[in-house]
Amino acid sequence: MEQKVIKPFHLFHHQDSRYIINIEEMSSSAIDETTAIAMGKMMAEPTAALEFPIEEQLKKLGLLAKGQEQTPKVKKDTKQEPYPVVNLSLFLTQSCNLKCVYCYGDGGGYGTGGNMEEKTAFQAVDWLLGQSGKIKKLHIGFFGGEPFLNFPLMKAVVAYAKTKVQEIGKQVDFHTTTNATLLDDEQIAFIKEHQLDVLVSLDGPKEVQDVQRPYANGQGSHDSIVPKIKKLLAAVPKTAGHAVLVGNTDSKVVKNALKDIGFAEVSIMPVSKSLFAEPDSTAAVRENERLIQALEQEAETWIRLVKNRDSAALKILKGKSGLYPALISLLHNSKRRYACGAGLGLSAVSAVGDIYLCHRFVGMEEYKLGNVFEKDLQREEYQKSPITGDEKCAVCFAKYHCAGGCKHDNVGSGGGLTTPSEDMCRLRCRELELAAVITSQLDPGDKTFIIEHEIVTPKPCPLDF
Repeated sequence: MEQKVIKPFHLFHHQDSRYIINIEEMSSSAIDETTAIAMGKMMAEPTAALEFPIEEQLKKLGLLAKGQEQTPKVKKDTKQEPYPVVNLSLFLTQSCNLKCVYCYGDGGGYGTGGNMEEKTAFQAVDWLLGQSGKIKKLHIGFFGGEPFLNFPLMKAVVAYAKTKVQEIGKQVDFHTTTNATLLDDEQIAFIKEHQLDVLVSLDGPKEVQDVQRPYANGQGSHDSIVPKIKKLLAAVPKTAGHAVLVGNTDSKVVKNALKDIGFAEVSIMPVSKSLFAEPDSTAAVRENERLIQALEQEAETWIRLVKNRDSAALKILKGKSGLYPALISLLHNSKRRYACGAGLGLSAVSAVGDIYLCHRFVGMEEYKLGNVFEKDLQREEYQKSPITGDEKCAVCFAKYHCAGGCKHDNVGSGGGLTTPSEDMCRLRCRELELAAVITSQLDPGDKTFIIEHEIVTPKPCPLDF
């Protein structure tokens, strides 16, 4: 008789209800207490015989497999072509006019400081064109420090890159991250004309922003920045805002402050440790408990708004949601094998032309991959997915949601490039659990509603390329 085995799953409870996540299928379901107890026993005794009711339930959940299918097949490592670099982060300057208390870039100088010269910037664009292979759509980001401190070079790069891609039949778009301190009419007009995708760093209300992101002279920045942000939003309404949580700051207060200013889309992340800081530095403290509590409240809000068919409120919630990526993963049954493009399709170029793993690693010699004036690019060790390359990630139920986490954050927490910190592991795991709670309570009518009202996108057809 052919042996039947159970595919990997994660069993958990939330507010006295039981849920299960099918790890390999990236799907979830609510289950009754009897099934939960039976599956708990199977976790403790994997070789126990299956009784009829639980066997039927396992079939419905897609968890029953033949013996040889118990462990997902892992393809042997084979020699493959390097990932083409399609996204370039240009450090127009390694200097800043703010002195954020948590800055991971050594005050914006990334260890060395300085401005990028035009010949280096143009060479970086040429390097990107050479590294992009057959890919037609390219992306160039402007970073600092504060990139608008070198606005003339930004304008020159945009003009040069547009000319070069047109010559070879490619396309390029541009993005930038700014503290908004220098925004004026000329810069806003430039952003709008060239359709720059802008992310504004703002940490919340005045009492938070002024403490966490003061000017270099110690003066608060909130009051001088907000009018400039509002003028930018009037011209480019889709501009997004990003905040960093330090200590026990209430994420809801921060999100609401950014929404009140006018941001339609808000992202928020716990603080990361600077790799330039002394080992015993405690300037940036990360506490995720309040963030997790806010996510639990958000899950209840998602369910309530969907059941009430409140599309307007759902669109607002989507713009500041911390659970949306996990929701999409479960609704689309999608898997992420890399947390980001660092070392793959993304590279960062310092002011002197050195190439790094990503913009966060600029100035750290051990993560330097090469130079735009040279041909060699040393990035082979970053091509392997953390899901298979790290023992902890390989057995984690949230591996296809987290995909190993931010490499910079991992190093800062002392875990190495591919090993997330305990606090971030807990956060990512809880995100997926809460997303599973939401999706498990959505009936077919609910799912049709959120698709028709463009709250979520339809599940991609596997035959679409």
